Amino acid sequence: MKNFKSWLKAIRLKTLPLAVGGILLGSFLAAYEYSFSSKIFSLLIVTAVLLQILSNLANDYGDYKKGTDISANREDRMLSSGKISEYQMKAVLTIVSILAFIFGVILLITVFNYSDLKMYLWLIIGIAAIVAALKYTIGKNPYGYYGWGDLAVFVFFGIISVFGAYYLLTNRFTPNIIVPSVAWGLLCVVVLNINNIRDIENDKISGKKTFALILGLKNAKIYLYSITVLSVFLFALFSRLTETSLDILVPIFFLSFYIIIFRNITAKNPSKEDFNKALRNISLLNLMLVLILGLLWLS
Repeated sequence: MKNFKSWLKAIRLKTLPLAVGGILLGSFLAAYEYSFSSKIFSLLIVTAVLLQILSNLANDYGDYKKGTDISANREDRMLSSGKISEYQMKAVLTIVSILAFIFGVILLITVFNYSDLKMYLWLIIGIAAIVAALKYTIGKNPYGYYGWGDLAVFVFFGIISVFGAYYLLTNRFTPNIIVPSVAWGLLCVVVLNINNIRDIENDKISGKKTFALILGLKNAKIYLYSITVLSVFLFALFSRLTETSLDILVPIFFLSFYIIIFRNITAKNPSKEDFNKALRNISLLNLMLVLILGLLWLS
């Protein structure tokens, strides 16, 4: 039971709303256009959650191998705290990678015919997502250590997640889907940026150059507010394309909650627990935003 709890911590359940939220958003938009399949939706959710878990486990492993978590005495990381062994983590990383690939392939087989070239294009995208999850902190040149984490999160958890769910459910592309995809991607980057602001001092010591570190603490906070406001603006802008009158008010209403949470971590001397609480609350807030918008679109 103790080891089970350690694995739950390594999986980081509080981050899973990011994986689910993007799929939900794309699926709501597909259902709004009367294109929905419960089977495809279920496979999308499972694949996305597996990729998020893979990313979280790989982050734990990569930071441990580079000494980043050890120098920070990260008791919340399972390898550096000794609660999970390196051998166990490598084995589970392999298993989750294989599962993500298998469920991804099943998803594509469900959607496309074998003769459809689009199936193989999405297969390449899926493999790229698995590689990106692993290479964030693992390997000789992990892109998370050179400030590219924000872009990767924006692309894979934002653009590809929302657009992918919409496309695989509808089998069509519309330029309008780009707006909510970008808006959601920015909210995912918000979560990563809070994490990186929290760790900025230790990252500086360990040589992990996150985008927050490159910007500096003051500019990272400005960046945090800016991408949130931009996301809210894009969601409000997208509301002009729907037939729902209230969906323009929802993101604006949620902005006040984002700002309240941000104020607690951008004030002087916020604690690590303040940041952890903000991460949890923002992840849930993002998911609630998608759920409320989706219910309005389908009502």
